[in-house]
Amino acid sequence: MKKIYAFVLILIFTSINSIGQVGINTDQPNMNTLLHVSEKQNETDPSNQNKLKGILIPRLTEIERDLLTYEDPLTNPKVLKLFQTDNSLLIYNTTEDCYNYWNYLEQEWKSLCGKLGKAEFSFDCAQVQVRGTYIEGKELTTSNFLNIPIIVTKPGEYVITATTENGYSFTTSGTFLNIGNYTVQVQGQGTPLAVQKDNLSISANGIDINCTPPVQVEVLTAAATYTIGCKSIKVNGVYKSGVPLTSTNTITVPVTVTNLGSWEMKTNTVDGISFNGSGTFTTTGTQYVTLNGTGTPTSVDLKTLTLIHNSDGLENSSCQFKVRIVIPKKRVLGIGLATTYGYNISNNRPSRTLLEKNTNFGTLENSVVAYEGWDEFINGSNNPSATQLQSWLLGPNPIDIVVIGYSYNMNQAEADVFLEYLKQGGVLIAHTEGASGNQIMMRTIFNDPTLTQQTTGGTGDGRTYTLPIFDDPIVNGPFGDLRGKVWGDDATDAVYFTNIPTGDIVPYSNAMNANNNTGAVANSITAFRHKTFNFIWIGEGGFTSQSGDATAISSNIICPFILDSNDFPVAKTTYARPVYNSVFFANTMAWAIEQAEFNGINTK
Repeated sequence: MKKIYAFVLILIFTSINSIGQVGINTDQPNMNTLLHVSEKQNETDPSNQNKLKGILIPRLTEIERDLLTYEDPLTNPKVLKLFQTDNSLLIYNTTEDCYNYWNYLEQEWKSLCGKLGKAEFSFDCAQVQVRGTYIEGKELTTSNFLNIPIIVTKPGEYVITATTENGYSFTTSGTFLNIGNYTVQVQGQGTPLAVQKDNLSISANGIDINCTPPVQVEVLTAAATYTIGCKSIKVNGVYKSGVPLTSTNTITVPVTVTNLGSWEMKTNTVDGISFNGSGTFTTTGTQYVTLNGTGTPTSVDLKTLTLIHNSDGLENSSCQFKVRIVIPKKRVLGIGLATTYGYNISNNRPSRTLLEKNTNFGTLENSVVAYEGWDEFINGSNNPSATQLQSWLLGPNPIDIVVIGYSYNMNQAEADVFLEYLKQGGVLIAHTEGASGNQIMMRTIFNDPTLTQQTTGGTGDGRTYTLPIFDDPIVNGPFGDLRGKVWGDDATDAVYFTNIPTGDIVPYSNAMNANNNTGAVANSITAFRHKTFNFIWIGEGGFTSQSGDATAISSNIICPFILDSNDFPVAKTTYARPVYNSVFFANTMAWAIEQAEFNGINTK
């Protein structure tokens, strides 16, 4: 009986010890463990084969793991089957080939291999963009992909697929490292088998996305045979730096089709923008197709794009066209008498009307100069001080363009400010005739104390001066070709200089009266553009003179500046010869705006 009691006591103590610690292959489990699995079964085993043992924990695929985790892994929102008591549950994920453990706090499986787990994200099917052209029997290339804007709410790995039953599909995978907005490109692969519209079956991290309406891809027939009227490509819409293109930004391309079939056209990407389009020609002959613009212009530079098309199934790139970008606003300073004649362009007379008309300088599709308009017209009066000019022209926010008119006469201190302004890239347009001020200005700019102003001779009033026949942005600008035409003086005779260094200027006119070819003076200059500085001078203070009343409009000796009923610059025909002062000035200001933007004092 005592032996039985002793045996029972041994069993009890053994059970207690087993509950406290469990050892497998060892009778001396580590004191800090509840379970100690030893690699050694018998210390005296000569072959030592019993050491080659490991532990196998439950092995689940990712799908099986998710079945363990959720009531139904394919529905949203998901209902958990694991709770806080399951925290640290361990499995081996055979899909990932790594151990996973359950983290209840974040309610997800964590990978011991350092992976983030599955990302959580959403997207709007209506924003999925199908890029590229899809043609029967033509294998997809890198230009065939889906653009999907995505909102990530939890970082991690992602797999996105879009399949069809027509021989091609789309797929991509990766890792979102942070929450936020992304645009993912899902690359296409395969070869379309038939001409049809395919509904895409989209899946995100194994979950089918029900898009209503479905995202569609149109597969076209084999390529047509056609030619393009390159010189007649029309650019539509307004383009601004930093502003994304919209549905109004397109190009219209004239084509002549000889064999029916599909067409595809696209351009290269220049400074952030490109154009593309595709379709099927159902009739032969001349017709027009439209390509849609995409992207955001990154600069205001004029952009030359190359059009690539697929006539006869080959990539052809013989066409080029230009897209102009709207130039940002500028500030202009007007100096001169602010009378009804518009000598000072800050005054509300025709000279300013020309500049503020949106069809002349504006953001309309048909604006002659693509320009956001004037940020500010500043009236500098007829006698600004050197201190005022210093602040306007050389201060922390310098004026972009200065236009001088009758009857401003600068002194030396003021001329020094203008010279420094020109050296720093400022734009100066001077319509001046005062002897003292002009001589100071010319002697300072050309560093020649001998330059002397004189008054034009010849006979008759309403004198005119012939413009050159060579090509130039002023005499042949966006508002008209003035080569060989004339400009007219206002009331009194124009003035001129001789011996201005010809290598420094582009001469526009001399002292001869073109009405009767009188008053010629050798080496005389009545108008020029400086080759180094942004500087244009005309020896007539009233070059932009026009009050707008009937007398001024009909006069043959005063107010040579005139606009038509649409405020567009035209020739004034009442002089002895048609004079083109307003067109010359419009071309000058178009040049001035471009210089201020690309080579000006505020150019970055």
